[in-house]
Amino acid sequence: MSPFSGSTTQEVWERFDPGVFLQGSASVTKAQAAFLSSYGLPRVDAVAVGTDNVEHLRELAEVLSYKVDENVVREYRQLLKARQPA
Repeated sequence: MSPFSGSTTQEVWERFDPGVFLQGSASVTKAQAAFLSSYGLPRVDAVAVGTDNVEHLRELAEVLSYKVDENVVREYRQLLKARQPA
C-alpha cells in the first residue's frame, strides 16, 4: 500500500487525518497514522516501507505500539461497500 500515492505533499494530507483510524487520542503524525492504519485496510500481517532515511523508518516504527480502532475500520469498510454499484 502506498498511502496517498506515496507523497506527503499531496493535497489530501491537508484535508484528511488518518489518525481517525487509531484508538484513543493518539498523538501521532499523519504519516504514522497512515502507516499503522494500512495494516487494517485491508487487514495484513506486514507492510513494506522503502526509504533511505533512517529517521523516517524510526518515525514509522514508533507508532507500532498504538492500535487501530476496529470499529472505525468496520464503519469505513461499510461506507466503501455502500458506494459500490449494485
